[in-house]
Amino acid sequence: MTADTDLRAGLMRLHTALLADVMDQLGYRESFFGPEIRPMQPDQKVAGRAFTMRCEALDEPTDKPYEHLLAAYEDIAEGDVVVLRCADDMSAMWGELLSTAAMVKGAVGAVMDGVARDVEQTLEVGFPVFSAGYSPLDSSGRQEVVEHGVTISCGEVTVSPGDWIVGDVMGVVVIPSGIVEEVVDLAEAKDAGESTVRDELLRGDGIAEVFERHGIP
Repeated sequence: MTADTDLRAGLMRLHTALLADVMDQLGYRESFFGPEIRPMQPDQKVAGRAFTMRCEALDEPTDKPYEHLLAAYEDIAEGDVVVLRCADDMSAMWGELLSTAAMVKGAVGAVMDGVARDVEQTLEVGFPVFSAGYSPLDSSGRQEVVEHGVTISCGEVTVSPGDWIVGDVMGVVVIPSGIVEEVVDLAEAKDAGESTVRDELLRGDGIAEVFERHGIP
């Protein structure tokens, strides 16, 4: 089992609120992609390394639509989360076929600050997609991928290739690759502490007393 596999398993056990709290404590207070970027279904989760793509807007169709997008697929690796900076809020860069192809390459999900399409079909594929909404419009002639494997802005955050992406029903957070092991350790400890707090509240201890006992906040 690789280190990345262990990290992914640990991150999948943790929810994004815990991770965001820990990053706040470490001084990384801009970890959240934003409330508009949501999973297609509430039970979808994703954790993996960022594979970044950046789009630019088009005024008209090109001779070779999807050229750079298709070329980028050659570099997708096992455990990647595709993170897409979109350039148009009406047309969808992502749908069923791209989800299928990414999954076959080993990707574990996709996150974008634009809209997605083919919702029912993508859900049938079983590939987690987090987006800012949905649209039937194709991206051809409206926007296209122009580069990949670069640092991008997506939603409210900056994402570099290899950063860790975690998403659940609350949204998506980014964890810089250099601190991910520390974040997992601290989040697991915080999760255990919160379980103790919850048990004490369930037995009827007063919330002020419990919070003071455990130094919250």
